[in-house]
Amino acid sequence: MATTARRQFGGHYIGLDGIKGLALIAIVLYHCMQQALPGGFYGVDVFFTVSGFLIGVSLFRSLARSGSLNLARYIPKRAVRLYPALFLLIPVIVSAGWLFDHDLLVGVRDQIITVLLGCYNWYAIAGGQSYFDQMNPQVFRHLWFIGVLMQFYVVVPLLAWVMWKIRRSHLAALIPLALAAGSGYGMWALYRPGGDPTRVYFGTDTHGLGLMLGLALAWWVTASERNHPRPKPVPRSVRSARPDGGAVPVPPVPMPVSVPLPDDVTQQPDTLHVPEPLRVRVWRAVAPVLAFLSLIALVTMAVIGKQDDFAFRGGIIISSLLSVLLIAGTICQDSWMQDLMVFLPLKALGTYSYGIYLWHWPLWLLARALAPKLFPVPGPWPLAMAAVLTAVAVTISWLMVEKPAASRSALFVILPLRKPGAAHIIRAVIVDVLLVASVFGAAQGVANAPAKTAMQMQLEEQARQLEATQKKEHVLIRHHVPQPPKPKFAMPTGDEITAIGDSVMLASSDGLSSVFPGIQTDAEVSRSIMVAPELIQNDLAAGTLRQWVLVGLGTNSAITADQLDQIHDLIGPDRVLVLVNAHGDRTWIPPTNQVLADYAAAHPDNVVLVDWDDAANANPQVLGSDGIHPSIGSDIYAQAVKQTLKRWTGESR
Repeated sequence: MATTARRQFGGHYIGLDGIKGLALIAIVLYHCMQQALPGGFYGVDVFFTVSGFLIGVSLFRSLARSGSLNLARYIPKRAVRLYPALFLLIPVIVSAGWLFDHDLLVGVRDQIITVLLGCYNWYAIAGGQSYFDQMNPQVFRHLWFIGVLMQFYVVVPLLAWVMWKIRRSHLAALIPLALAAGSGYGMWALYRPGGDPTRVYFGTDTHGLGLMLGLALAWWVTASERNHPRPKPVPRSVRSARPDGGAVPVPPVPMPVSVPLPDDVTQQPDTLHVPEPLRVRVWRAVAPVLAFLSLIALVTMAVIGKQDDFAFRGGIIISSLLSVLLIAGTICQDSWMQDLMVFLPLKALGTYSYGIYLWHWPLWLLARALAPKLFPVPGPWPLAMAAVLTAVAVTISWLMVEKPAASRSALFVILPLRKPGAAHIIRAVIVDVLLVASVFGAAQGVANAPAKTAMQMQLEEQARQLEATQKKEHVLIRHHVPQPPKPKFAMPTGDEITAIGDSVMLASSDGLSSVFPGIQTDAEVSRSIMVAPELIQNDLAAGTLRQWVLVGLGTNSAITADQLDQIHDLIGPDRVLVLVNAHGDRTWIPPTNQVLADYAAAHPDNVVLVDWDDAANANPQVLGSDGIHPSIGSDIYAQAVKQTLKRWTGESR
């Protein structure tokens, strides 16, 4: 493998940008359209593997050239790569939150501190923030990835140095492989089936598998540079002195001449046409095929994958191993996979992947909150708005900040002192003005950041009001209900309905009480279908379960037909079960809604389906900034129930 890696000038391996571009597409779609690509989080493991490979190659080549890690160059280079873009992102996003949506500012001070210190992932773990819960997502939550990378950048020079010291033995490659195995085992062992996987997903120790495998791959790819140090350059020609003191060019001696290649080009066997070893020829033939099959497998995992037990007990391990094969088979010399991965759009996405990753998530949250207000007509406005804003932000960040910082220095971005041209001065003035304005806005945002989102505070207030109402009108609302007669399918009044639901129903409780006066509503935040049987049994035991049972519990977990059977059996054939489907961008919602629709179709006599998802899609302007809950005081949820029951009771009954 070591003799077959193909690179471009500048140290850039052909095809890696295309691989990063594909991984970025998976991650962005997972964040913004989770239902479309539920396994897109596997793209993170591809990125980790590529990152481990590239940083390993850089360190191993430095050791091969000079015997030193050259930390004086390594540390500033890593810092300049990561921090300038962050210093622009953070104040701009916090300012936007202060101006347009204060929900983005919840917990923002601690987020900023831990992001800049490179430990946001551990802060999120300690604070109980779930990567897979998008109910109240934090604006910099996606930067857990940067935290893991920063911590890896601190540790990897030591690992590379130890591997270099024992390079004559076969133990060197075992170091990253052993650490990779330990990381994979840690994720497997610490993960609790059915529980929140944030600890194992955010943890540097449990999610370092891809980084370590990438480091091991870098060790194998750079083997030729360790075993065959670059020869010193030999002059191509000599010049002899003329009698008059001038120099006469003498033709070069016809002998093998060692020509120094650029630092970033691997020397290949020269014109002696020495036959390559059989293993090298076999690898060149097999590697592209393995890379292609790995690509297909990774795409399949992204399309059909889920946040389930398999993902954390095997799926992430498999995706990391597939990433190694994809990288190795793509960078292999003469690999036909390179023709796929140099596809210009993919290459462009990979080239600017860091900036796109930084900006897409907070701008998606901002677009999701603002687009329904700007575009009340249903459509893909949040996604389009986020895409445009991200493209603009990434372009400005690259041209104004990242590129000047990489080519000159971080200081040159804001203070161009060394031979600045007019363009540099104008750029610096624009950046300085932007930074001053955004830092002022960020200071205001941090100082005025709320402790909770507006929806969270409204739900808590709604819960208090609902509880007070139930206590005040206990005699009217919870009075004993006689055994219902055979349903007549007449439109029910509020005193004939028991409603059991989650936070979506809680947000709609005022609307339900308005549309159905006297309705018995029992709704709480974070409820799932698991609580429904117990609540129904309690009402049955108290004799307070009414003839119409409204159940809206699909927001927080999947629902199965068996669970619906249990509820259906509990309420009996003389009551009507009214099922409300769910709305939101969660992987379990589409299959859950299908289960609810199928169940209602299979039990037409006493099961009704309310299509809340359709009503919410048709009226996005009435939803809160999270795109899930209706605004407090809205009766759209209740109206959807009312219109459905009207149709159902009037159809051939």
